[in-house]
Amino acid sequence: MLVFIQIFLGAWTSTNYAAFSCTDFPLCQGKVFPNMNFLGGFNFFQDIGPNYLGGQLDLESRTAIHFTHRMGALVVSLFLSFLAWKIYKDNYKRVSLILMGLLLVQILLGVSNIIFQLPLLIAVAHNLGGLSLITYLMVLRFRYQDDN
Repeated sequence: MLVFIQIFLGAWTSTNYAAFSCTDFPLCQGKVFPNMNFLGGFNFFQDIGPNYLGGQLDLESRTAIHFTHRMGALVVSLFLSFLAWKIYKDNYKRVSLILMGLLLVQILLGVSNIIFQLPLLIAVAHNLGGLSLITYLMVLRFRYQDDN
């Protein structure tokens, strides 16, 4: 469920053109906690205006979206790292290493999107990375559900 929510946050980031609101890493706009408007950023009933290219939100709203996607990535990374460690400990070493590899690639692609200003190839690879992670987790869930 966490990975699904994170994928949704990534889609919300893209839909609202929030990727460029934080162009530095690990900080955002040179700050740990930049100015953010969470109510504006997560208004799911916002109007679609005539300027659909570039979106309708102000910088603080977009920053809230981007920042939430980053914090979600941190939570998901910690959870999946713990899960991989538990799987590794339960003697599923290969399964654990694949999970950690997918996670590491996804993190590197996300950071690369920020550092290199969202090149199309990296952005698409980041989307495919999210798909790969959630698919792998679903396969693991159904394949090993009776083991523990």
